[in-house]
Amino acid sequence: MFFEKEMLSFNLLDVFEINQTNVNIFNSGRNFNALSFRFRSDAVLKTETNEYVMKDNSVAYFPARVDYSRTATVDELIVVHFDTTNYVARNIEFFDPKEPDSLSRLFCEILNVWNKKEVGYKYRCSALLYEIFAECYEQNFVPKAQDSKIWQSVDYILAHYRDSELSIGDIAARSFMSEVYFRRLFKAEFGISPQKYIINLRMQNAVGLISTGYYSLQEIAYMSGYKDYKYFSVEFKRLMGVSPSGYEYNYQK
Repeated sequence: MFFEKEMLSFNLLDVFEINQTNVNIFNSGRNFNALSFRFRSDAVLKTETNEYVMKDNSVAYFPARVDYSRTATVDELIVVHFDTTNYVARNIEFFDPKEPDSLSRLFCEILNVWNKKEVGYKYRCSALLYEIFAECYEQNFVPKAQDSKIWQSVDYILAHYRDSELSIGDIAARSFMSEVYFRRLFKAEFGISPQKYIINLRMQNAVGLISTGYYSLQEIAYMSGYKDYKYFSVEFKRLMGVSPSGYEYNYQK
């Protein structure tokens, strides 16, 4: 999840305040990510598959290229727009902070610095956005279970997910268990299968490489763990909603 991501790389685009009543809007074609803090809100956000109910102090993340409708009688928020090169998502994510005052202060501060536009303001706003990410991460942090049987295999995945020869059987062997048992434990721990976990890591890697502009899409596929570019392209479009070439074009634009 976005709020559990330990380190994010981003390019800050914009910061602004929204104060609306009786809202009924459809947002589409967004080429950027958004992170918002709602001071007062009863907004309902709907995508093709999910519905999200906001309230006072809700923090929400909106991935690029995810269309949604927004209805509300009141919606007061500060929102930050940015590109990220090491996180891929297809769903809106949100949480209700245990300590909203610290996040409220940070969002107000980043808006104030952005609006003043004094010398070096983009650097200061980027630093404040890192503070916001850190606060979100801290308030969503769940320590690893010290007796977990699969963390050795997880560390192995993180080190070798770009290897096209990586197999779940080899990974399970690192934790000295059968593949079937490993799959079951992994899904219970992470909520997704180990194969989906690996694919997500590969897609995040590919997005980061595309953003550099240094490599061809075929090279990026290979560097992300895919021998077959066509298969990589299918997987990329399934997760990102756009082909690798389409993503490259949109990012450059």
